[in-house]
Parts: sequence; C-alpha cells; structure tokens
Amino acid sequence: MAERDKNTERESEVVRVSGQFMGHGLTWAMAVLLFMGIGWWVDSKLGSGPILMIIGAFVGGGAGFYSLYYHILIEPRLGEDDPR
Repeated sequence: MAERDKNTERESEVVRVSGQFMGHGLTWAMAVLLFMGIGWWVDSKLGSGPILMIIGAFVGGGAGFYSLYYHILIEPRLGEDDPR
C-alpha cells in the first residue's frame, strides 16, 4: 500500500510540474502573438509595411523569453533564500 501511495505522489508531482511548464510555454506564445498583433494593428493604421508586426514579434519573443527565464531560473533561487 505504501508503494502505491508513493507512485500516486510521483504521478501527481509530474502532472503539476508538466502543467507549470506548459503554462510557461503558453505565456511565451501569447506574448509573441499579443505584440505581433499590436504591431499588425499599428501597421494597418499607419499604412506601413509589416515592419512593426515583425518588430512586435521579436519584442514579444524577448518578453516571453524573459518571463520564462525568470520563472525557471531566478524564481527558484529566490525561494531557496526565503527562510520559512
């Protein structure tokens, strides 16, 4: 019975961590799409080519990457320093 509880705990931990990383990936994708959409909208209002949409995609990619970097590398280090 104890082995079954350990397997259940491992499975629930895998599901939790998987969901967390899928959320980070979705955050990155949504940042790219949001900034790209804003660039497309501004391009359509100004009548310019797709340059602002392309710049928006890169800005969104950078913002999404920073968010991913922060949550995967920086945030766990901050949690280690927190004495609870």
